[in-house]
Amino acid sequence: MKSLVKILSQKLVAIKIKLTGIDAEPHQVAMGYALGIFLAATPFIGLKVFIALALTFIFKWNKIAAIFGVFHINLFTGPVFYGFSYIVGSSVLGANVSGAIDLSFTMNSLHQIFTTNTIVFVSLLAGGFILGLPMAIAAYFISNSFFHHNTISKPNAL
Repeated sequence: MKSLVKILSQKLVAIKIKLTGIDAEPHQVAMGYALGIFLAATPFIGLKVFIALALTFIFKWNKIAAIFGVFHINLFTGPVFYGFSYIVGSSVLGANVSGAIDLSFTMNSLHQIFTTNTIVFVSLLAGGFILGLPMAIAAYFISNSFFHHNTISKPNAL
């Protein structure tokens, strides 16, 4: 079984290859990627790519890098991340959600989910902002360093 450090190292190398393969200015790629990572932390499931495209258009950042960043939170990582995001957000807001939700998926139950549980969304949003901001800052500096460490100076041969 691979160690966690080896798995993370391989993932980081794969991210580096994808980002440095984008034909654009390093700053625009790093800003796009950071935006994508930030948006990935928000609960706007289904809208993140559209938000990323709109913001990258406005700020002239790289769209491909932003979309790549958005998809770091996916079907497999989402439940763990959003659970943690909810815990952080509800702790900061002092939110307390109790009661059962009717999961029969009738029109009435869907209306109940979207109208009576806004505190869940607000908690996810707050947690997403709290976790997403430092993640985005780290993503910017890490991804920007990929471009600056690609060329290694060689000492002069004697």
